[in-house]
Amino acid sequence: MPARFTATENAFEKGVDSITPAAAIKLIDDWEASLKDLDAPGAKTIVRDLDALKKALHADQPDGEKIKTLVGKLGAETTKIAGHATPSTKDKVAELGKTLSAV
Repeated sequence: MPARFTATENAFEKGVDSITPAAAIKLIDDWEASLKDLDAPGAKTIVRDLDALKKALHADQPDGEKIKTLVGKLGAETTKIAGHATPSTKDKVAELGKTLSAV
């Protein structure tokens, strides 16, 4: 899990506009893999919204507003689920939620 946080943090530190759709989809695939078997309230919703974000990024003409809305929603959902993360990742999950919400 820490590698996922590092990759995601690095991508956002460079700026959202610098993240290519292919790079974003790779990050999404990694997060979906780590969350698919997580039994915590909200995990399935996050996976569903990650899939919706991936589909939006795959579009011939990606809709920036739709993508922004999905990322914001994922931020709120990620912040909520932070309380269910392991003690070693709780703060990272909360920080990721804040970062996503700020997009």
